[in-house]
Amino acid sequence: MSHINYLAFAIPAFFLFVFIEYRVAQHRKQQTVFKYESSVANFSIGIAERLLNLFIAASFYQVYFWVYNNYAIFNISDKWYMWFILLLATDLVWYWYHRLGHEINFLWAAHIVHYQSEEFNLTTAARITTIQAVFRNVFWCALPLIGFHPNMIITILLAHGAYSFFTHTQLIGKLGWLEHIFITPSLHGVHHASDEKYLDKNYGDVFVFWDKLFGTFQTEEEAPKYGLTHPIKSYSFLWQHFHYYLEILEACKRATSFKGKINAVFGSPALMDQNIRPYLEEKYHQAKKQTKPIQFKFI
Repeated sequence: MSHINYLAFAIPAFFLFVFIEYRVAQHRKQQTVFKYESSVANFSIGIAERLLNLFIAASFYQVYFWVYNNYAIFNISDKWYMWFILLLATDLVWYWYHRLGHEINFLWAAHIVHYQSEEFNLTTAARITTIQAVFRNVFWCALPLIGFHPNMIITILLAHGAYSFFTHTQLIGKLGWLEHIFITPSLHGVHHASDEKYLDKNYGDVFVFWDKLFGTFQTEEEAPKYGLTHPIKSYSFLWQHFHYYLEILEACKRATSFKGKINAVFGSPALMDQNIRPYLEEKYHQAKKQTKPIQFKFI
């Protein structure tokens, strides 16, 4: 049997579920769930990443096989319970990849795109850049290094990614006791919030164990305000992807010591000079004037 590239089904499936979510929001008269400009930006970023990944995803898998064949520490079996252990290991690796992606500037530069949207729906799940995918796959190499077979890893990653897609919605409220085990849409909505009490919380992708263990767990209390603490002012495709890299470069230029330059690259985004972004927005003509937003028409 020929190999089936399941990633090829990602784009049509994405549009199908977004359409269902849109129709449900329309039926419930929840006009604020979808915002025209933001949704279009989400679509453009997501489609670009999926199309690029159709060409480079195979290279990620080849890297897993290379690590496994040459450096695997253990020879782990494919017995049923090892699949569950692999799922836990995958989610733990994700937690630390995700957390470091918020705590280190050069990683945040790739990851920030995912949080630029001021709406929270399934289109937001598409805001993954190819640069971020490359960083993420470097972390995934820990799994074949431990000794999990790449075929197992690929299968779990597909399930892992599918689960996280469905946590990007406001149409599913709190889920009771499940919130003590799984990352739900409510808990992941907290992660996407810019409210101070919600910042840097709920890094897990499937399970809440890691956030509770490492002190980053937060339940939803007040309704979240989604987006960045300092929103960008442009829907430019290139600006959304690369503005934070320019901010890092500008921070390096302004630094008066070698330590300052190192901090600009490897330091915390929380310590980034907040005057840099407005300066760059003016310099590159990205300071968009505020106009009345275009809305999807609900009928």
